[in-house]
Amino acid sequence: MAQFKADEAPVVAKSADPAVRAPLFYGWVIAAVAGLGMAAGVSVFLPTTIGLLIAPLGREFGWTAPQVLAALTFNTVATLVAAPLTGKLVDRLGARRVTSAALLCQALLIASFYVMNDNVIAFYLRYVLFALLATGTTAISYSALISRWFDRRRGLALGVALAGVGLGGVIWSVLAQYLFDLIGWRLTMLGFAAGLVLVILPIQLLALRDRPELMGLTVDGKVAEAKAQTGDSGEMAMSVTLATAIKTGRFWLVLVTFFLATASAYGVMLNLVTILVRQGVAPQTAANTQATIWLAILLGRVGTGWLLDRFFAPRVAFAFLMPGVIGIGMLAAGTTGAGSFAAAMLVGLAAGAEVDVLAYVVGRYFGLRHFGVIYAVNFGAVAIATSVGPVTTALVAAANGGSYGLALLMLMATLTLAGLLLLSFPRFPERFSASSHAA
Repeated sequence: MAQFKADEAPVVAKSADPAVRAPLFYGWVIAAVAGLGMAAGVSVFLPTTIGLLIAPLGREFGWTAPQVLAALTFNTVATLVAAPLTGKLVDRLGARRVTSAALLCQALLIASFYVMNDNVIAFYLRYVLFALLATGTTAISYSALISRWFDRRRGLALGVALAGVGLGGVIWSVLAQYLFDLIGWRLTMLGFAAGLVLVILPIQLLALRDRPELMGLTVDGKVAEAKAQTGDSGEMAMSVTLATAIKTGRFWLVLVTFFLATASAYGVMLNLVTILVRQGVAPQTAANTQATIWLAILLGRVGTGWLLDRFFAPRVAFAFLMPGVIGIGMLAAGTTGAGSFAAAMLVGLAAGAEVDVLAYVVGRYFGLRHFGVIYAVNFGAVAIATSVGPVTTALVAAANGGSYGLALLMLMATLTLAGLLLLSFPRFPERFSASSHAA
């Protein structure tokens, strides 16, 4: 007989919960709130605000841009440790608890900026703690949550949730710069922390539920029968452990493919302003061009998600990566004006497809019982790629007198290789065939 914790007793179909009787499947509320959490989480907040902190921290403490940006390197290294641990916690405790605790920790760390002094080591320590204590606000938690609520429409649901990254990137960028100019960076950070605790956290606590069975529902929205549901079917029952997964060729195929794709896309994204300025584009125009990437990421994630429910996921990813190759080629050819905006959009679409497809294929290949930790290991590899790609691109450019031509050609090659690897992905296991697309 299945055993449930006291707070996880399954609800039967006669439940009076209005969410059960609502015409809209409650899973879409979960997806929307997950998107809000992604928009507010550290994976968006840190990269979008640290560049804006360079000027005020330089004026107040005399720190250089490399000193400030080095904080992200420390964060990435710490994420390698935090990601698998976060995945294990999600598998054991559920995404609701993990995301809520992590969001509270994130808010406290942001609030601590209000009392920050000129000790750069303490500044770096904050970014290490962001990784160790707040990685639960990333796609590791929210992808696991979505995968437990959806099967046949999982792709679109993941797209809706992960689109929060693009939305958050736009909001944080615009709002942070406006408030920095209006009230200063210290009060702005304090206000951001308050917003997380007073707005985002209560919404998550009220809305998120770890499994549809807790609300008398089943995956994809069918009302549960009077018989208690265990949820141990399909991908849940046939899951493999991390130890088993890493012994398979498909695990490493997935990891290497998405490492290459991410390194290529981020190699362009984080160097785009410099690339365009060197091609004669005005700095403000270059910054505006870079902002279009976040919009493209948002569109790419929703569009990819919709297609994942209809076509074989690796082929969908291939279809989005190849335009990215064209976009990088346009930049290598020295395009400016409207062409540079188009190139940025193409690269952004490629970047927007990566996380969606990664979460989707991990669930389909390895199941859901240990999804959190298996996805987290891949997430850690992707985190490394977000640093390796931009740094390698900049180093190659520096070695060529500041010209990004060769570096961009290398990025085209690695993104093309990632696309070719996608074409070699095997079909999803037959035990998941009812919800898998092979063509």
